[in-house]
Amino acid sequence: MSENEIEGVRSSELFLGISLPEAEELDDQEFDIPQVETAPTLESILNEDSLLEAENSSFQPEDFTLSMLETEELEDSSGEQQQPLQEEEEEEEVEDQEVQEETAASIPALQWIKDPPLPVVEQDAVLDCVTLKGISAQILSAVGRVEGGGPTAMAVCGIIAVGTSTGQLLIFDHSQVLKLCLGSLNFGAQYGPISALGFNNDGTRILCGFLRGQILQWDVESGKLLRTIANVIPAGNSVVTVKFTDDPTVAVCNDSAGSVFELHLKRSLGVKTWDSHCLFNSEKGKVRCVEPLHLREEFSGHPVAQLLLLAMVSLRKLLIVCQKPQPRVIHASPLKAHGACVPSLSWHFLRFGGSTDPVLAFCQGSCMSLYHVKFANEMLSVIKLKEFNFHFEIVDCKWLRPSTLLLVDNGERLHVVDRQSGEDLQQMEMENMQLVSAFAHPSGGDSAAVTADYKRVAYQSVCAYGGQVTFLGTKSVRVVSLKTWEERLDCFIREERYEEALALAWKFSEGSARAAVGLPGDKEMKKAMVANKAVELLLAYVDLSLRRCPEQGKLQVMEEHFQKTIPLCVTCCIKFNKMEVLFSEVYEKLIHHAVALGVLFECLQPHISAGRLTSIPPLVMKDMVGHYEDQGMTEILDDLIPHLDVMTLDFHQVVSLSRQHKLCDALIFVFNKGMNDYVTPIEEMVGGMASASPGVKPDEQVMVGNKILVYISCCLTGQAYPFGVLPDSMVQTVKTQVFTCLTSVQAKDIEGSKGPYPFIRTLLQYNTREFLNVLALAFEDVDQDQQAIEFRQRIIDILLQVMLESTDFSPSQIGSLFTFLARQLAKAEDTLFVNRQLFHQALHFLCNPEDTTQHAERQQALLELLQAGGDAYFEETKLLSMAEAVQFYQVCEFVYKQRRLYHKFVTCYLKNPARKDQALEYLDIIITSSELTEEERFLFQNEVFCNLQELLALGARQTASLILHHFQDSIPLVLETLQQNTKLLFEFLHGVFNPRVEPWPFREASCLGHDCHERYLELLCQNHPSLALDFLKLSDMYRLEEAVEITQRYQVYEALAYLLERQGDTQGAFSVLMESLKLSLQTALLPSSTAETEGIPCEGHDLLQAVHSLLLEIIAFCQRTSGTLDSKQRQDLWFPLMDFLMSPSAHLQGSLSDEVERGIKDFTKEVLESMTTYIPLMDILQRLMQDPVYSVGKYGDIKTLICGILDAYIYEKTLLEATSSLLSQDLHWSLCSLRAAVTRGLAPVHKRCGVCMQQYSRAAGMGARVVLFSCGHIYHYTCLHSSLSQQEGQVEQWACYKCQAPNKNWTPITPKRAAQDPQCLELGQGQIAASDCLIRAFKNPSRISILMDVTRQPSSVDSSKLGTDIFRHSGILESAEFKLNLAPPPLID
Repeated sequence: MSENEIEGVRSSELFLGISLPEAEELDDQEFDIPQVETAPTLESILNEDSLLEAENSSFQPEDFTLSMLETEELEDSSGEQQQPLQEEEEEEEVEDQEVQEETAASIPALQWIKDPPLPVVEQDAVLDCVTLKGISAQILSAVGRVEGGGPTAMAVCGIIAVGTSTGQLLIFDHSQVLKLCLGSLNFGAQYGPISALGFNNDGTRILCGFLRGQILQWDVESGKLLRTIANVIPAGNSVVTVKFTDDPTVAVCNDSAGSVFELHLKRSLGVKTWDSHCLFNSEKGKVRCVEPLHLREEFSGHPVAQLLLLAMVSLRKLLIVCQKPQPRVIHASPLKAHGACVPSLSWHFLRFGGSTDPVLAFCQGSCMSLYHVKFANEMLSVIKLKEFNFHFEIVDCKWLRPSTLLLVDNGERLHVVDRQSGEDLQQMEMENMQLVSAFAHPSGGDSAAVTADYKRVAYQSVCAYGGQVTFLGTKSVRVVSLKTWEERLDCFIREERYEEALALAWKFSEGSARAAVGLPGDKEMKKAMVANKAVELLLAYVDLSLRRCPEQGKLQVMEEHFQKTIPLCVTCCIKFNKMEVLFSEVYEKLIHHAVALGVLFECLQPHISAGRLTSIPPLVMKDMVGHYEDQGMTEILDDLIPHLDVMTLDFHQVVSLSRQHKLCDALIFVFNKGMNDYVTPIEEMVGGMASASPGVKPDEQVMVGNKILVYISCCLTGQAYPFGVLPDSMVQTVKTQVFTCLTSVQAKDIEGSKGPYPFIRTLLQYNTREFLNVLALAFEDVDQDQQAIEFRQRIIDILLQVMLESTDFSPSQIGSLFTFLARQLAKAEDTLFVNRQLFHQALHFLCNPEDTTQHAERQQALLELLQAGGDAYFEETKLLSMAEAVQFYQVCEFVYKQRRLYHKFVTCYLKNPARKDQALEYLDIIITSSELTEEERFLFQNEVFCNLQELLALGARQTASLILHHFQDSIPLVLETLQQNTKLLFEFLHGVFNPRVEPWPFREASCLGHDCHERYLELLCQNHPSLALDFLKLSDMYRLEEAVEITQRYQVYEALAYLLERQGDTQGAFSVLMESLKLSLQTALLPSSTAETEGIPCEGHDLLQAVHSLLLEIIAFCQRTSGTLDSKQRQDLWFPLMDFLMSPSAHLQGSLSDEVERGIKDFTKEVLESMTTYIPLMDILQRLMQDPVYSVGKYGDIKTLICGILDAYIYEKTLLEATSSLLSQDLHWSLCSLRAAVTRGLAPVHKRCGVCMQQYSRAAGMGARVVLFSCGHIYHYTCLHSSLSQQEGQVEQWACYKCQAPNKNWTPITPKRAAQDPQCLELGQGQIAASDCLIRAFKNPSRISILMDVTRQPSSVDSSKLGTDIFRHSGILESAEFKLNLAPPPLID
């Protein structure tokens, strides 16, 4: 037994769990074990198992373990024996599974993100809500103990004051201990519930407002009643708001009626007194909200501290009032929201540049506006900063921080809003809160004072102090504040949402997080503090990831698990600049887990490539290199190593790996940066290319060659590879070392049998052109000193020696060399010497007529040599002869262009098979060039004419266009030359006159006479008769008689009919078309064999389609000519066509098939429907009845036709009667309206004559006549007559004297005057106004008047040319576009 067999047996023993003797006792036939040709190997079995696991992994549960698999196998082995049917099903499942395994193996693994972006932070809870259980419990217990009633108002100033419905005031300290209970039940009985509270700035005094309008001042420290303020609020009104200002002796309050009062608290002779002043009376408007500006101690020096700013909201306006030194309004803006919406105000100080100014937040409805109170140049100004609109109604707003506001909506939900963007950061439900209102517990008759506007007001239940907002509910007191940044992170940690916690921490670090609390103002300190917290998150996140990793199972599942967590950890370490944590604590946690460590190394790749990570500890770097090598990802490692710090690398490990896997970049980087060696990489890589065995992959060799060329180019030009710049002190040294290496005669690692200069030889053989380009770039950068010139000369001598003495180089490589030499000689300015004889040798080598291989390559090489300046080394005559001998036509073109022999280009293009198709396009470019002289143009023209036949064969259209555009005078000569060759003549003329070309080129060929057109028509009728009609329609340069004779000769009926129609021979044209129709129908009746013999398509459907197309042309012809013929001539056109179709058997030979009969019936319907417009229906019916074919026993064939004609007649008759009735009704209505307007009485608007200004009733004598116009002006007859006579000399028509402009000489419009002065027809402004007034007198225009208007001349016609016959011109109704084309119903259903 061989070693492989023994190993296979041992492996089978291991996996089957049985010994070898037991296995030998198994009988194949007993257990029905199938025989296999080749026993499976261990490797194939293992691969098959892995494929099965890969296929079934998606169906296994997350807690799948090996123990579960063993249990399942035991259960299967202890089961009963399977039936044969089940065995067959299992075999089919195995086959399907094998197919699925092959498919799964062919699908690449899903790519995972190695540099993931930070996740989006969702549901970040920024609010912290705490219920003050002590205060809540004590309020309820105190109320129950002393019957204090429910809470009605609250004020907060370090301590919390709560007013009750029985008039008692409860004071709690900061530890929620009830400090004082002020007032008694008598106060509640006398004053009613407490409706408003207000502390002073230091919290030592509190004002308490009651529902019945009284105000009390208490000393909070001693509990004494200081003042009882009465008779300020009018009787029947209640206190809505009472608040201290910054001046402790001044307070403001407003009542439920909308008035605002200013309270002055005084002390006179030891007695505490008070005085009041009404700031805003409710009679001017109802104020609903008042908010004074309170300044903290740090803003006590602000200019507004002495002004006592007060914001108020009335039903219509927002007001900002300055109370000192004199009350005045500094800002007023109208409100946009509805008056029923609850307004709210809140002040805060914000920093603007170098100053800090107060900002007012005003909310009403769903809108929030911010106003900046600015103090500049001793002037106060208010600027509206921003306005935000929300999807909810706001009932109160408070400032939490300068950048954050807290809004309360009408559903008692809290909204945290960012001041800059208006973004709603968080919404919080206040469950079971039930904010109290000062009017929620009215007593007795006091409920009448409660208005509907204040039922939703919560001013006394929401208080802000020290960045916290306190809410007073019916059963509890809650405090809401912003969480600190650490508390927000801890919330995510408790929920194990580490990804979002890290993303939020990064926002805190870069300053983009909203509502951030607890971070220092200094940026560096803030970043350091957040980074330390992020490290704790990272380490906890790594521990959680390790705990959640499956302990047993497939490697793929474990990799997918770590691929979701570790890349984010690496990204965060780099963002927070905590790389020492990544490679110390995180690395130590992952070092015992190989899968996690591998994922860590792989996700470092994008950070290293992007330059974000440049330094890795040496031990970690060594492990990472080993991992990439084990995983076969050495190409990635080749890209990563140049981006790292060379001092962290293990030189031996990297160099060995680079030599083994051809990692060029890594090898060059280590030698250059680590050993300061720039020559060894060239020796090793070029040596490897020279000694490469035939088994080396071409792609791998190409990759190495490209990189070594780039590396040499960088070294010779002072650049670092693969990026960067060499130090200035190293540039010249590196260049010298590389040049010395390249020009070495021998190399220790390259066999000497291949010849001297192995480095240059190898690079030239790899890619001659690119290596020479590298040398050209290096020569441009070399200083022009004697040493550089000598070095360049040496390089060129070596190149010539290597390439010309060897037979391993192709013609293109030789051509590239001499092209390089020609360019260098042109730049060297006599400092570079090359034997000119070498250029002649290169020319003979490239133009060797005996060498028929690589023709295009040799021509291209010679052409590049000439373009680089090599033509200076050759004699043009010799060069042309040699190029023509080997058919180097592009080289010939280059020489001809240098000698300006442009006419030779024609021959070069026509002889060159590769460029023959481009000849006409290039010739057109040459002839249109402005550089050609007259002599050159003449030579070019002769060359074109000499090769005219070949050019026409290439493209008749392009050749004809070329001659037509540039050689028009020579066209007769061209026609005479081609007269003997009819085919070429037709090709030329067809290129000029082809009617299917768009745009038609005849516009450019107008110089051609009628002889050319007629000759082309004749040739067209012979070759393409279907195009003859198109040509005749486009051209008008032919004679009709000759064209008719040509078309008759070649029997082109459609074209002949068109020509006869143009001559006016309508009947002749119709006869030709009818003859064509008969021939077409006769063709349709031919048998299939006859049709095929005559070359006619035998498909009946296609033939009928051709007949139908011809019939439509005949119908169009008849319709076109019927408009100019009388009734007799129209019948002569239509009736023969109808007779032919009604009885086709009388005009055709042969029997009609069923398909043809059906087609002819359809044709007859179309003809009858078309002719009813031009032939009377009775004439058509009479024609049908007189037809002898239908005189006896044929009525059934034309029954449907006759019925259709009768239906059309009835339809037209009904239409005519309806139209006549409508016109009669409209005419009657118009006349009635006109009669009513004419007989309408007129009433004068004045009682005085418009001329003499006397009352018209007091005339000179009884019976004096007056004249009254429709405008209402009235005149004495004598006065008006005398006035008009003075202007005109005679009175032809009457007109109102006042309605005419006094500076115009009024004259009536008469036909005589209209003929002399056409401008008088234009209407003036007064006439247009009178016309509009007349139109408005009618209810609506009649239909007949509308038709009369549209029949008149359009407005575009010049009215000055119409004269008096303005209504005789045809209107738009006469145009074809406006005609009402009513067609009768179809004749046959």
